[in-house]
Amino acid sequence: MSKPRLDEEVLLSQLKLQEQALEQISQEIHDNIGQALTFVKLNLNTIDIDKHEETKKKLSEASALVSVAIRDLRNLSKVLNTEYINNVGLVKSIQYQLDYLDRTGIYKTKLHFSEEVYSLLPEVEIILFRVVQELLNNIVRHADATTIDIYLEYHPEELIMKIADNGKGFSIGLQQNKSLVKGLGLTTMQKRLAHIRGRIEIESESGRGTQVKVFVSRSTIPSIEYQSYMCV
Repeated sequence: MSKPRLDEEVLLSQLKLQEQALEQISQEIHDNIGQALTFVKLNLNTIDIDKHEETKKKLSEASALVSVAIRDLRNLSKVLNTEYINNVGLVKSIQYQLDYLDRTGIYKTKLHFSEEVYSLLPEVEIILFRVVQELLNNIVRHADATTIDIYLEYHPEELIMKIADNGKGFSIGLQQNKSLVKGLGLTTMQKRLAHIRGRIEIESESGRGTQVKVFVSRSTIPSIEYQSYMCV
C-alpha cells in the first residue's frame, strides 16, 4: 500500500473513532447526567422556603442527584481516556462499561473472566476494548436485549472474548447484506482487529440472540500500520 493511501486510511479511521466517541459522550450526557441535573433543577424550582421540612428534603435529594451526575462524569472520563484504560487494564475497563448499562435498569449484565488474567500490549487491549464498546452499542441500538454477558477466556496462547445477548438476533446469511454489515460496524471492527492480527466470529439466529467471539494471540504485536497512531 502506498504511503499517501495509508495516511488517508489512518486519518479516516481516526475520524471515525472520534465520531463514535463523541456519540457515546452525547448519549451518556443526555441519558444519565442530563436527567439527573433536570431533576435537580425541578427540585430547586419547586422549593417553598416557608415549608422547612419539605425544603430540607428537596435540598437533600438535589444534593444526592448532583453526586450521581459527578460520579457519572468521572466514570465517563475513565472509559474514554486511553491512558486510564492502559492503567487499569481490559477487565476493569469493560466492567466500567457494563456498569453504565446496569444503571439504566434495562439490562442485566455480567462479566466472566478466567482465574488467571494476563495483560496484553496496551495497544492491543485498547483495540479490544473499543471493539467491545462497538458491540455493546450494537446491542443497545439493535438487539432489544435484556441480558448481556461478556466472557474473557485467558488461554495460554490466546485470549478469546465472547459477547452474548438474549436479543432478537438475525439470520447469519444476512451478514452478506451490505446495509446490515455497515449498520453493525462489522467492517470497522474487522479492520481494527486486523491491526492486531485478530479475528471475529458471529453466531446468531432470529429470535435466539447473538454471540460474538473475538480471538487474539497472547503474543500478538500490532501491525506496522497501527503503530503510527493510537485509538481515541
